[in-house]
Amino acid sequence: MKFTANKKYVFYPDINGNLELPESERLSVEIIRPTAEERGEVAWYEAAQRGTASEAAVRVRYNTPRILRGNVGAIKNLVVADAAGKENAVTGGPELAVSSFAGMNALVDVICAEVCADFVTAAQKKISGSDSASSGTDGTNGN
Repeated sequence: MKFTANKKYVFYPDINGNLELPESERLSVEIIRPTAEERGEVAWYEAAQRGTASEAAVRVRYNTPRILRGNVGAIKNLVVADAAGKENAVTGGPELAVSSFAGMNALVDVICAEVCADFVTAAQKKISGSDSASSGTDGTNGN
């Protein structure tokens, strides 16, 4: 059995019209896949009983600080303007972890879901055999 290893790849979050922008202007996030050992550190499942004893809901809980600091590399085209209008670029996961801005929750949620997803897109499969993919820094996910 053969699996595809792509430790790092670029992810374009599908939020606020990001995917409609020209590629050079899109918000992009470098995703660093967690190892099998790290899997339990990034997310876990919680069950909550609902109604009768046979009804339950399961939800995924993300270790957001761990994900942003350890599984998010370079971020491109993310600018946060403060109340005075001063713009600051957020260029990596650790910076995003300490940021606060309107729309942050939606962005962080899609990033956490992407880090914890266990699939390889068609675009990633196409580049997995290329020379550039062997560096572990290529690949895209249009989500």
